Amino acid sequence: MGRTRKVFTVFAGIGLLLLAGLLAYVLPQHRMVYVDGTEVRRGDGTRVTTAGAPPTLVPGNDVYYLHTSNPERTDIYVFRNEDTGFGLPPYFKMDAAELQGRAQLLARKENQLALVTYYGWRIPVLKLFPNAVDIEAWDRTEEPWPVFNITFLALLTILIGGLYLKLRRWRRARAVRRTQAGD
Repeated sequence: MGRTRKVFTVFAGIGLLLLAGLLAYVLPQHRMVYVDGTEVRRGDGTRVTTAGAPPTLVPGNDVYYLHTSNPERTDIYVFRNEDTGFGLPPYFKMDAAELQGRAQLLARKENQLALVTYYGWRIPVLKLFPNAVDIEAWDRTEEPWPVFNITFLALLTILIGGLYLKLRRWRRARAVRRTQAGD
């Protein structure tokens, strides 16, 4: 194996790992939980100022949070509930207030399971929370199969495999042309 091929293999491996990490972050996930409460915080580090006579708000945006726990009530999960708009990842979520209202209704019902669809990771050091995309009342005891994720990953695997085979055929044809030109 030549040096160029080894370098290409290493970079291809790193690229695949980065792609896998990106997909693990962006693809939707489901979690079956109890909604314990909701909260609205001022985003962007802004606060309510009370130094003057009437309290005034510093410009910023409101960020909704969902406080949930697993069905055994042993683990706590906090989800951010923020609109994605037309940005990335492309969920086109523009109903954060409605989702917050549904979560508040579910929190009022005792022993009502909810299914939260979300993307992202919880990284406490960076104060990152997964973003809730949808919430619905859930009456089953198991989480749904991630049909979208399975289909998307299967199509992506077929695409990458096809590109790999195409590149391999092209390289073999190029090698044959070189050997024929050298004869």
